[in-house]
Amino acid sequence: MRADVIVLGGGIIGCALAEELSRRGRRVVVLERGAIGAEASTAAAGILAAQMDIPQPGPFFELCQRARALYPQWVRHLERRSGLSVGYHGDGILYLAATAPEEAAMEARAGWQRRLGLRVERWTIREVRRREPAVDGRFRCGWHFPTEAQVDNVRLMQALAVAARKAGVTFRERTAVRRVLVRGGRVAGVATARGRMSAPVVVNCLGSWANMGGAFPVPLPVEPARGQMLAFRGSRGLVRHAVMSERAYVVQRRDGRLLVGSTIERAGFEKTLTLEGMHAILAGLRRMSTALASCCFLEAWAGFRPRTPDDLPILGQTPIEGLYVATGHFRHGILLAPITARVMAGLTTLAEQPSFDLAPFSWKRFLD
Repeated sequence: MRADVIVLGGGIIGCALAEELSRRGRRVVVLERGAIGAEASTAAAGILAAQMDIPQPGPFFELCQRARALYPQWVRHLERRSGLSVGYHGDGILYLAATAPEEAAMEARAGWQRRLGLRVERWTIREVRRREPAVDGRFRCGWHFPTEAQVDNVRLMQALAVAARKAGVTFRERTAVRRVLVRGGRVAGVATARGRMSAPVVVNCLGSWANMGGAFPVPLPVEPARGQMLAFRGSRGLVRHAVMSERAYVVQRRDGRLLVGSTIERAGFEKTLTLEGMHAILAGLRRMSTALASCCFLEAWAGFRPRTPDDLPILGQTPIEGLYVATGHFRHGILLAPITARVMAGLTTLAEQPSFDLAPFSWKRFLD
């Protein structure tokens, strides 16, 4: 089989890129080792934090701002193409500071973000409890980021997969890639467990598996960061915002489902739930709110976030002509999907150069 572009990985990054490329007239095949969207993309909570958890200005912050600006239009496009609602809404994020150092760190963050013209509101604890009655824990204050948003990432992946198929993308699930084929310094395709496929362009969107067990031609220091999650059933409107603290966060879907997380663990590819991890999440939740104590438990799961040594994604071309990388998005993969798709589609089709410098996200930064 021959394609114009082979995308390795059927998570949100790979599917968003494939859909974008297909709409630009490319024949795209997505190769996925498991099922489409079954890993980090559906294990997340769908919190779109373009400000709240970014400690300093710079290229990554700018990338997140560009992603957030694209999101409403991208969501409308996917909902129109798929006929599915993805639960996108911009109620903002509330961060709760429990200690003086946490308050000081957020004060500094709010300062430089305001100087850039962005909105950040400091709420007294009285204002926190008035606007978010379920929060009754002992906190010093709250910081509200009103332009942040959330999405139901499971439904988003469903809509994205439908839109991609309608655009002409071919999916090959349960197709593990063994190696990238290179001839004369340029990519020629890939070898899979089901045979070879030819294409002049290959894009690695494999997330935590990006290094391909050492078989990828360019070393990619990406490792899985395990995150454990819990889900409960609560009355609708119990939690009005995405509420976060240093120890836990909670977000509520419109149907009442409460998602609570999460851990960040170096556990290799061991996708298991642990007593220690779940206890840490529940302790953080309990400190945040006693109002959630009577909510019914639904389920728990774990997923792998693709993490690099500096917590920044790897984006761009490799030394091998036609071979590209878009991976390592860590905790921001859902947010960064539309901007990653646009930037990488432009690069791989040679149609356009990004309007900002990709050098801070190059694989070369790990050579020093």
